[in-house]
Amino acid sequence: MGERIKRIRAEQKLTLETLSERVGISRNFLWEIEDGRKAPALNTLCGICRELNVSADYLLGFSSVCVRAESSGQTEHKISEIIDTLDENEKIMLHELLITYKSTAK
Repeated sequence: MGERIKRIRAEQKLTLETLSERVGISRNFLWEIEDGRKAPALNTLCGICRELNVSADYLLGFSSVCVRAESSGQTEHKISEIIDTLDENEKIMLHELLITYKSTAK
């Protein structure tokens, strides 16, 4: 996890100081997380994910794909763009798929 945080922080040109201030932790604690010496509490992990704009799944190693979190508005816009390209039958199938997904995802 620490290596991923460090790499993404560097890609975004954030210093240890900047990220630690944004998350509300000390620079030294962030360095220890990146070095693998300490693990963050859940609220700290959430803050790191928020500030780096990445999913916790990726940072925790559950996913090998670095998915950048998007704002709800961006996601809704992308979904609308896809739906606009569908014909009526495809929209009906999508609707049925979403109903099935929602009923099994609980």
